[in-house]
Amino acid sequence: MRFKIAKAILIFMLTLGIIIFFVPVLWTITTSFKTPKEIVTVPPTLLPRSFANMGNYKEVFQREEFGRYLLNTFVLCTTAVIISLVVASMAGYGFSKFNFPLKEVFFFIVIGVLMVPFQSVAVPLFGFLEELKLVDTFFGLLLPLMISAFGVLLMREGISTLPNDYIDAARIDGCSEFRIFWTIVLPMVKSSLAALAIIKFMWTWNEFFWPLLVITSHSKATVTLGLSYFTNMHFKEYRLIMSAATLSMLPLFLLFVVLRKWMIQALTGTGLKA
Repeated sequence: MRFKIAKAILIFMLTLGIIIFFVPVLWTITTSFKTPKEIVTVPPTLLPRSFANMGNYKEVFQREEFGRYLLNTFVLCTTAVIISLVVASMAGYGFSKFNFPLKEVFFFIVIGVLMVPFQSVAVPLFGFLEELKLVDTFFGLLLPLMISAFGVLLMREGISTLPNDYIDAARIDGCSEFRIFWTIVLPMVKSSLAALAIIKFMWTWNEFFWPLLVITSHSKATVTLGLSYFTNMHFKEYRLIMSAATLSMLPLFLLFVVLRKWMIQALTGTGLKA
């Protein structure tokens, strides 16, 4: 009896969580097809009169360079993900399979970075970039996004589960450490790499504070900045905001659909929770 009650409560909580998460997403998508008159209708309606109304999406690209914002963000995210995967996997390999002086101290410092809000270091970092004349540049935007402390933690946990026998056997056969890392370690932690790629891509894609601080040119703006351009001090164009938000969600959704299997394996295998 107690098991049935606990199961019912669990199902209810999961269903409630799904509703709380899904309703705003559904509202965003349906509102993107509404006309201005439908948006201000009282009482509000969830569904638009017609899903064939593509005028809002056309106006998004006519009003702003939204295609360029998508391209800028995709290039930024792809570059940040590639660099993060390389650095985090190598650091994770070092922390999990090597012994060196002050190893635990260095790892504690890496974990400590996760405890520090980025906003607390953003202003000094901006001043540093200003001295280097990297403000309003792609490299200045990319610089703090290249390294992921969470990625180091995730890769360390994933690589630490690999048996040392494979690595020791490769060393006996005369393989270099780089070859061991590239041909033995990385293929065995594909799920962790996929999980880090998804998480890093998502975090970078949704980043707003740092681009707002660094980027001043519309031509170099990211998607999140592009969404803010549809809002001014007098009124908000909700139909355009919702259309642009829907477009900005599609790449993340497609990425998750493609790599969801490996992401779930990595997060459950390492004991981390999403």
